[in-house]
This record gives sequence, C-alpha cells and structure tokens, in this order.
Amino acid sequence: MKKGLIPVALGTVVTATGLMLDAKQNKKDRFNKEDYKNMAGALLVGAGVAHIALGGIDIAKY
Repeated sequence: MKKGLIPVALGTVVTATGLMLDAKQNKKDRFNKEDYKNMAGALLVGAGVAHIALGGIDIAKY
C-alpha cells in the first residue's frame, strides 16, 4: 500500500463529517458563539483538509 493513503482516506471521512455538521448553517444567519455543532463542523473540516494535504505530500514524495 502506498504511503500516505491512510491519512488521505481519514481526512476525506473527517472532512465529509464536518461538512454534514456544518450544512445546516444558512448564509444569512450569523455565526453564533453558542452553536457548538457548527464550531465542531468547522474544526472537523479544517482537520480533515490538513490530513488530506499531509497525506498528499507523502504520496507525492514517495
């Protein structure tokens, strides 16, 4: 198995989960500090994208 595939797969799953949590937020509504579901979604999207980027670097490197 190619090195870096596991972080890319994990990042894809984490990003999809974050997008599902964050999907209910309307563009008209302002971000509410007490809305922990949207904050968790944003955190998961960021962490997932980081995993995809780092896994992609590993794949390109080797």
